[in-house]
Amino acid sequence: MRYLQIQAAAKAMDTSLATSTISDLLRRGETKVGRDTDKLAALVAVLLQNTGADHRAAAPWLDRKAWQARWEALDDRDRGRAAQPRANGTEGVFGWDDPLGGLREGAGVGRPEDRHTSRTAAAIGELAALGMYRQARDVAWELQRRVLGTHGLRDPEALAVRHVAAYWVGEAGNRGAARAATATLLAECRAALGEGHTLTRLALLRLARWTASAGDAAQGRRLYRELARDGSDDRITLLSRLGAARAAKTVGEIEEAEDQLARLMPDLVAEYEAHHPVLFAARMLVAQAHWKGTRSAARGRQSLERLVADMTVYLGRAHPLTLKARARHARLVHADGDPQRSLELAEQTHLDALNVLGADHPSTLAAGNVLSVILAAVDLPAAWALLGRLCEQATRALGDESGVTLGIRHNLAVVTHHDDPRAARALYEEVRDARTRVLGAEHPHTLLTRTALAYAVLALDGPDAARPLLEEIHRARVRVLGPAHPDVKVTRELLRIAGQEAPALPDGRSQG
Repeated sequence: MRYLQIQAAAKAMDTSLATSTISDLLRRGETKVGRDTDKLAALVAVLLQNTGADHRAAAPWLDRKAWQARWEALDDRDRGRAAQPRANGTEGVFGWDDPLGGLREGAGVGRPEDRHTSRTAAAIGELAALGMYRQARDVAWELQRRVLGTHGLRDPEALAVRHVAAYWVGEAGNRGAARAATATLLAECRAALGEGHTLTRLALLRLARWTASAGDAAQGRRLYRELARDGSDDRITLLSRLGAARAAKTVGEIEEAEDQLARLMPDLVAEYEAHHPVLFAARMLVAQAHWKGTRSAARGRQSLERLVADMTVYLGRAHPLTLKARARHARLVHADGDPQRSLELAEQTHLDALNVLGADHPSTLAAGNVLSVILAAVDLPAAWALLGRLCEQATRALGDESGVTLGIRHNLAVVTHHDDPRAARALYEEVRDARTRVLGAEHPHTLLTRTALAYAVLALDGPDAARPLLEEIHRARVRVLGPAHPDVKVTRELLRIAGQEAPALPDGRSQG
């Protein structure tokens, strides 16, 4: 039964079940949901009513007292788990990826001696563990203000605290500001501490991250490579290798990313404890590379579904990494032909992001962008309205040339094309120009927008006007992605269409 069918059946039995509650109760894994069994009992009643009593799946649920006892026993298991340390995704004030873990003596980064500074740093970690990134940023700024009042700008403790402040500016959503602050910090760490100091190397790692996520993936990749080549053997180096693989995927070198990850994964597994966020991030990147590449797309779908279940248990459903994986999973469910299920997954993902991270966080905006793509298949006006709101929020919070903002604007053009191709063409041209400035003319995202623009030209001005654009895009995609890539097949088919007749609608290739 689908969620809406379960809701309707429950309503007929004078019971109310929200789709989010149904999703929680049916989630894979033995996870206790809620404080009592009332909602679970209602769901069990609906499912039993629609399942034969002799069906093997019904057997464990026919005896209510027995399954209630099993449900209540989860309390004891959860208490046992709570006594064991586990990664919640945000230990430490330097980030969920724990770049300074396992440092040798003499690394030059110690605990702050001042009690107030130490307790404030701990509070930042606690706020982050609760998903309160904006509050963590505000406390980090207050910590920086206090420390700079008693230390010089280039004092090692002051530089460490400035690292914290810059990092949480980026995590709270302003990647451009984090990039600028970290670039300044890197220069001052080099001047005060030297090229090989841990804080200097950490600044270069963070600068690479903010540079890539602020829209310049090629430059971010160069910075990651610079750091990975410095001869050190620690977590900063491992994270730089992971970042370089992510940047390779972003710039369209999918097979190179897969090869880098295959070499990196054994080192990550050896370094990090089980269920650490870094391992989850690497697994998600592997799944995305499989999905985007030509080698094993089906394998990517399967691994992503397993990953979402694991991340939900160990990181929480609203951790930025979990939200990203959940949004990707919703897209894949949609691609596999289940629009209603994918819409439910995307709606719940966006709602969780709004509730925990706020409307302006990049993870929330990205989740909303995915929701809009899925929603467009069933309710085009609603998708158009959602994209308009997201575009305003993203422009205000992240700037008009951030990767998230440009992805939303691209999708707004796609949806607009259905009713107003001329307006869509103007939007495509704006996004193409911005992406060319930020990413380059042959970045896969830029080529996607150029393809959509060529389709609009095809619809408005005919094959003769569109064919030169499509031929140029096709040659670029072959150079960047290789002749067997799915995007190359798209432009090849568009060229065939351009040789016959102009289609009435865009190809629907949205970005999310």
